[in-house]
Amino acid sequence: MNTRIEFVGFPAIYDLFPEGPHPFHLEGSTLSDLIQELVAHPDSRVGEALLEGRTKVLDPTIQVMINRRFIPKEELTHRKIREGDQITFLRLLAGG
Repeated sequence: MNTRIEFVGFPAIYDLFPEGPHPFHLEGSTLSDLIQELVAHPDSRVGEALLEGRTKVLDPTIQVMINRRFIPKEELTHRKIREGDQITFLRLLAGG
């Protein structure tokens, strides 16, 4: 299925996914499937950017939006994606 993905706040992979949404062909049908496919990207920096250490769990500082709506953490494993959806990964940053 054809979707669009966007990464906001991920400077380590901006050369792979520059600012703005990018077309992405998803083999699966859920947000969990998308994350698995992204983690399997040939450049290991994608997995390192998305996962917390070696736990293979989505980093808790990352929020996910589908079509500009935030997805609650408890829905991330089973949330369905539809043809044409735009999925945005946002890394929450803090400073002081």
